[in-house]
Amino acid sequence: MEGLFAEDKLERLKTLQNLVSISGKEIQNGYVNLHIHTNESFSVFRSPTEAVWKAYNEDIEYFGINDHYSIDGHPEFREACVIAGIKPVFGLEAMAMDERSRAEGKRFNDPNNAGRTYLVGKGITRKLKKGTKAYEIFETMKSAIQDRNKKMAVLIDRYLKEKGFDIPFSYEDVVSLTPHGNATERHVVQALCDKIDYHFPDKEERLKVYRDILNYDITEKEMDDIAELQTIVRAKMVKAGMPCYVEEDKKAFTSIENLVYIYREFGAVPTYPILGKPITEGESDLEALVEKVKGYGLYAFEIFDHRTEYSRARDIIEIAKINGFPVFVGTEHNTKKMLPLLGILEKSEEFLGYFRKSAQFARGHQILSKLCNYGFVKEDGKPRIADLHEGFDFYSEIGRMQISEEEIDELSKRSIEENKKYFGIED
Repeated sequence: MEGLFAEDKLERLKTLQNLVSISGKEIQNGYVNLHIHTNESFSVFRSPTEAVWKAYNEDIEYFGINDHYSIDGHPEFREACVIAGIKPVFGLEAMAMDERSRAEGKRFNDPNNAGRTYLVGKGITRKLKKGTKAYEIFETMKSAIQDRNKKMAVLIDRYLKEKGFDIPFSYEDVVSLTPHGNATERHVVQALCDKIDYHFPDKEERLKVYRDILNYDITEKEMDDIAELQTIVRAKMVKAGMPCYVEEDKKAFTSIENLVYIYREFGAVPTYPILGKPITEGESDLEALVEKVKGYGLYAFEIFDHRTEYSRARDIIEIAKINGFPVFVGTEHNTKKMLPLLGILEKSEEFLGYFRKSAQFARGHQILSKLCNYGFVKEDGKPRIADLHEGFDFYSEIGRMQISEEEIDELSKRSIEENKKYFGIED
């Protein structure tokens, strides 16, 4: 088991191979989770391989990686899924800004910030090309995020000194927690907690430090729960109005139109993740939400177990069925709290069939986009098959085919025209 957490990727994968061989189990129930984060952004999982091992043990057949602003974990995730006999789906999550909604004070899937909108690209098949418009916009966003992290690190170092604590803190402490430098605000908080834990090993002393710097009477129980501790430190240190808050640069947010375009350039299906709870004013009318996201070129929804009420999930799936929208489901796992990869929604017999069809849709799109340049969304942002119900059915049928990743690699050596014939595609 320890090998799953090794620094070397090959050792992690070798350990997974041994564990799977010893287990000998096969995926049976066909469960779905298409949205988890890994250590390539921020997560309880210390590697994509560890996440896949947990998915294997929870009998997940379709599994999706969705790190913030990074696809660096995709290769390892794919290799691990091949070992575990799991069908991988590759995604990405980033944030856009709807300026009109911001001006109107209207919230969508960010409950604390009007206009800010999380979007997902589902079924990624390629990297962005350097020098392209999409690449430049995306890199500008990422750079602005890291600049903010650097400024927060400076403020934290200064704040600790003002409080009389000799705890040197820098951006290097933050970025060292990431495999490829994709640090987040959560990493800033984790680095601070790690530093305090190191400098104050005595629990009573450490408790006094936290109470002093947070101006909050944190309990021993809260401090001992890593996920809860980091949530409190984040709220009391780096959020708006707190001593080490740094306002986000406008460059960190592009328009919804630009982010949808970027996802198309990644070869993905632009997807709108629904918050779940609270139900914001922008998500209260699901019919209106469908029309709004379609207007931006988004043709799929995503919901999250552990934070979406059962009745709300039913309402979302019903409106999706009417409009020919897939509904992807996931759990995020973007804190240090280890939750099951399958919750009430994902295990529900009422929903499982639709989640499976949606996962097969994502995989079908992924296969045809990679092998035939025939993804669900065309370059102009319109669905390749105008009738969304027909498109949903078509790509789901492709995704239902038992095509392994090894077979995909072999087919990728052939021409696009040969592969179109193989899948019976006629332009």
